[in-house]
Amino acid sequence: MKALSETEAPPKEGACRVACEDAPDTFIAVPQGALVERLADVWKGRVEDGAGFETLCRLFGLLFRIEGRETLAALRDEYHGFNPDLPTRATVWSEDRDHDYERLKDRLSRLLVQGNFCEIDADRLRLAETDMAEVDAEIRVPHHHYADVSFFARGRCHTTTTRSRFLGLMRRTRQSVRLRHVVVMIRFHDAIAEPRRRLPVPLMGPRTDARVFEGRVVIKLFIDVAEADLNMLYPGARAIMRLRDKLLLGVPALAGGVPVLMNILPALSVLFVVVAAYLGFVAGGSVPQEEMAKALAAVSALAGLGGFLMRQWIKFERQVLKYQMMLTDNLYYRNVCNNAAVFDFLLGTAEDQEFKEALLAYVHILRADQPLTPAGLKDAVEAWLSATFAIRVEFDIDDALDKLARLDLLERAADGTLRVAAPRDAEDRLRAVWTAVGA
Repeated sequence: MKALSETEAPPKEGACRVACEDAPDTFIAVPQGALVERLADVWKGRVEDGAGFETLCRLFGLLFRIEGRETLAALRDEYHGFNPDLPTRATVWSEDRDHDYERLKDRLSRLLVQGNFCEIDADRLRLAETDMAEVDAEIRVPHHHYADVSFFARGRCHTTTTRSRFLGLMRRTRQSVRLRHVVVMIRFHDAIAEPRRRLPVPLMGPRTDARVFEGRVVIKLFIDVAEADLNMLYPGARAIMRLRDKLLLGVPALAGGVPVLMNILPALSVLFVVVAAYLGFVAGGSVPQEEMAKALAAVSALAGLGGFLMRQWIKFERQVLKYQMMLTDNLYYRNVCNNAAVFDFLLGTAEDQEFKEALLAYVHILRADQPLTPAGLKDAVEAWLSATFAIRVEFDIDDALDKLARLDLLERAADGTLRVAAPRDAEDRLRAVWTAVGA
């Protein structure tokens, strides 16, 4: 399985030009093999006993993999009753679904934290509903479908976006923030009542209804999403026309339709007289030739009006379809996986991040010329990553030290400095942990 840190969004034709500058983030976007190779050079140059590094790396990886397998099995079991990909008869409905959902959400949140994800607050989500970045359209979100909404993201990137406007005659530049990975977790209400449409269905035209998963939980993973476009990630989100587009289509239609109506109205009375004569409501039952000519002219004018209205409706539908296609294209290229498949993907990246954090902390404590404090270790790791891989990382020092302590490799001195077990001793301790977990 390809690590999430190595995943890149495919280039999109016709997209705006973007210049990106990475901001500090807890996500270590370095391939694991490259990190191990560079740390091996540090190990051999600073540790008297150069052997044992590969063994320690293998034991680190195996222990984190064992923990991950237990988490994966628990997530699959807890998600079974909420999985929309399973047929209804294959799911088991619990009596206390709220408790089951909270347990699922808590476990998934902990897995996301291990993968260096952070939850996006509600204020940021509300702001995204009034903002836009790549999808230059208004997005309508069916909030009445959702019982609970959670967004998680990692990898912030400040971007400068340049767009061409008016056939390339003008360019518009704006600043925005992109998120490398976004996880969406949404629970649908057990029963959803659709709002009544203001117009009859025949007048509104054919419309594809949004997929609604009553009582289920939808989980989606996306890559390379603009923070201002988070609202397009909701299930059932639709692109609709903005006020500007409605005016651009409506004002010309009104300006062109009023003269047509003014020409038709005088002839309508003649048309009614002709129809009444043919139906026998007018005495004599005959219509003068000039009145018949006026009636035919009125019919032609009505046909022209009908064609004009049809043309304006087609323009309206074309604009809506254009926005919906824009939304669909963005989602298609950015959606990585859905529902239960997200667990495997997240588990792989969580193991990858935990391995990197633990190994970085262990090697840098071991290689230090003098004992390091947690703050000193954090600065040392961040400086080494910047010098070696030219990336800015907000190293999660607390999580890294917790992992070393859990593996019985870390010792804290009275003065607050850190020490780790020597390589041979560390190998023995890791093997003891491996034996204790029953492997």
